[in-house]
Amino acid sequence: MNQRRGARYVDPSVQGGIVLRMLFYWTTFFLVGLLIAISVQVLTNPLEPMGTHFANVWRNQGPFILAALCLLPIFAYDLVRFSHRFVGPIVRFRSVVNEAVEGEVPEPFHLRDKDYWKDFASDLNRLFDRMRSGQSPREN
Repeated sequence: MNQRRGARYVDPSVQGGIVLRMLFYWTTFFLVGLLIAISVQVLTNPLEPMGTHFANVWRNQGPFILAALCLLPIFAYDLVRFSHRFVGPIVRFRSVVNEAVEGEVPEPFHLRDKDYWKDFASDLNRLFDRMRSGQSPREN
């Protein structure tokens, strides 16, 4: 069964942490690249004024800078979508485990085709099958 989940941003603490980590890496890469570009520019002609160096870096590296800035929101959006493939199932697991804690035996559930944790979902379904049949988890 292929279940659809509407929201992509389902666990702000996990998905937000992942996006913040990506933003940190992207910013570090961007700033180091910019620092290298400026350093190379200054080292090639150290007597030029800094304004000229910055203008030359912009002229030479401007397309890269613009491309990197334009790609940032695409990276963030894609990372949220990708992280949903493993965060979404965890949210679902929490839901069915909470049903079991409340005394209900959850119905079998299935994850979407591209979701992670399918083996764990199968294990939970086997446990709930045993509970529905009246067996304890240790009985054979």
